[in-house]
Amino acid sequence: MDDPHVRHLRRLFLAVVTGSFLFLIPWIAYLSVSLPSHHEVNQWRLAWVGFDGALIAAIGVTAVCAWRRRQIFIPWAIVTATLLCCDAWFDIVLDWNSDELIGSVITAVVAELPLAFLLLYVARKVLRLTVTIAWEQAGRSGPVPPLSRLSLLVLQEDEEGAPPGGDEEDGTVADRTTDRTAHDPDAGRPATAEGAGGDRRTCREDTDTDREHNDDHRHRPPRRSA
Repeated sequence: MDDPHVRHLRRLFLAVVTGSFLFLIPWIAYLSVSLPSHHEVNQWRLAWVGFDGALIAAIGVTAVCAWRRRQIFIPWAIVTATLLCCDAWFDIVLDWNSDELIGSVITAVVAELPLAFLLLYVARKVLRLTVTIAWEQAGRSGPVPPLSRLSLLVLQEDEEGAPPGGDEEDGTVADRTTDRTAHDPDAGRPATAEGAGGDRRTCREDTDTDREHNDDHRHRPPRRSA
């Protein structure tokens, strides 16, 4: 885009995301050697109740968006699937040396992970269908590329301002011009001053010839009959 504000926001976003990625690499290495294997907390109940409350709220919003057929279902489905995967991870890891490990594994395998997979699958299908409809309405030809190779704002006008499918439209105009030229050889030929003047002189000479012919016919005496 040509908007400088949008370009600035894009650079800022890329800097924040890339910087976060680079920062987390040494941070994870530091945590792996510094965190203790055993740690007691006083807000264990609040942590899990708050997390499960956020998970239930996300599932409810996702269900409402799906019932109302709203496009915002896609990000909510991805958020809910992510929370489900996190729930399964922490349930299994934190119950690793306890008697509740089997229950956590069964819950993750039977409920949490299948529901997360279903939400991601449906979100991808809805996104794919939306892109396909927008692709067709924009006049694009050919199959829609995979989402992993589809650029952002691909349906926008290109840098030169040509509308989507500009090559096909240019080809159509060229074909129409070719058809007109084939039926009329003079069609599409640029008019020059000399050619225009020559046409006017020819028309003037034809008019003078017709006028002289009419004058001769008017003054010619009628033919006598025998």
